Amino acid sequence: MQYVAEKCEIETAESIVSTGTEECKKQTKWSELPSLPLEKIYSFLDRNDRVNMSLVCRKWSEGYSLPSAWKTFRFALMESMISMESMDSFPGMKFVRKYSSMFRHVDIYYHILLPCQKDLIYIWCRHFIVFVHIMTSNSQLISVKIHNLFWCFVHIDTSIRGDVKRALASFLKSQHYLKRVEFNYCFNNLQECVELLQELSENSRDSITHLGLRGLTCFGPEDLDQDSTVENNLLTFIGLPSLTTLAINYSVIFENLFARQSVVMKTLKNCQTRVKLSNLILYFDSLSDIERFQGLTSTDWQFLKKLYPDLQVELNFSTHFPSRRQVEFIIVPGMPITRLDYTYSFHPSVIEIDVLFARLLQCKTTDHLVSLCLKWKPPIPDLASTFIPVLQACKKLKCLDLSIIYPANGIDLLMESWLENRPESLQKVFIQISGVEDDHDYSILKNLTTEYVSGLELVGLDVKVDILLKDVI
Repeated sequence: MQYVAEKCEIETAESIVSTGTEECKKQTKWSELPSLPLEKIYSFLDRNDRVNMSLVCRKWSEGYSLPSAWKTFRFALMESMISMESMDSFPGMKFVRKYSSMFRHVDIYYHILLPCQKDLIYIWCRHFIVFVHIMTSNSQLISVKIHNLFWCFVHIDTSIRGDVKRALASFLKSQHYLKRVEFNYCFNNLQECVELLQELSENSRDSITHLGLRGLTCFGPEDLDQDSTVENNLLTFIGLPSLTTLAINYSVIFENLFARQSVVMKTLKNCQTRVKLSNLILYFDSLSDIERFQGLTSTDWQFLKKLYPDLQVELNFSTHFPSRRQVEFIIVPGMPITRLDYTYSFHPSVIEIDVLFARLLQCKTTDHLVSLCLKWKPPIPDLASTFIPVLQACKKLKCLDLSIIYPANGIDLLMESWLENRPESLQKVFIQISGVEDDHDYSILKNLTTEYVSGLELVGLDVKVDILLKDVI
């Protein structure tokens, strides 16, 4: 009876597929439909339903190359995999040949190899070229992210580098529906950047909503002076009609794109439709020499707000040796920062946290902040007196993510202040306290924070506190 039941189930599933086939022939192409999150559905099904669903997915994949469970593919060859000289002996490539038409999101990572491993670098390039050729022929992606190609290019000769670039350019040119594209540390020079972006905009110009260009910090004014057309071409891409999000390093390139008001105005006039840019994700690393920069002024930001009325800035500020000059140079009045991610990972302290918070208050950044993520390694003398004033000034703050070092002096007073006078917009708080010396101190701090967390949950504030002993940092 069980066999008969299972046979009936299989026949039913195949009947469903057959019926669906006739209906779908009359509809639009499967490749143009949004992909279904079948892998999430599959995990909740029982055995019998999984059998049926597997049959359906198989029929879809064979008949229509429907994007199903394999929506996202990551091309990230490790050293042990690269050593497989033959393309056919590499199992991942077989998978790509069979299922690449189902991919909708592809992440390409170059895991950095040593210069002495040049043979492996060249083998990686050959694998990469084959992969890209397959994707060019078979896929229509929604997003593609490419990481660290710069570290490959600096170790290969001009001929192979040209082969890699041509393969990549053909791939980008073949894509018609890309919405999200990210290049992270991929370019040797600005001309390479422009050439790939031109291929990208050939067929995805109207669909791209998110563009990431990280790793441009190594280029200076001299690079722009060598070719005056580079800047104009970059400005054209910022003016893509559907572009809403740009992720970029704080660099000379960034300044030249946004600081020159007359150039930006010219770009806007050249756009057939008004630019929709609303989210600027900005990365600053203290290793960047700010002496090379001119800096964006308050006037620049006021103009940009007029140009992009919905503009919000997500500032990712990472520093090992922070200074007052750095903070005051990057964070200026009129800069519409809605998310601040500030990481200070070195000890001992060069500046106090009060300097950062004073700048936020002075520039009225607190008027815009929706999310504050702060990783501060030096000990903070008094959490309550440090945080209460700035949090009360943040009228729109919804999320607070705080990573600090033990001792967390004043943590009880800070949490008590939220019970008495909770910031009206604050919804979620995550606090990580690391470096606790021993189990005794851990227990005291754990009991103290747990008591306050319970009370805050009763008043509707979602609070989580993680406490880490020193030996697990």
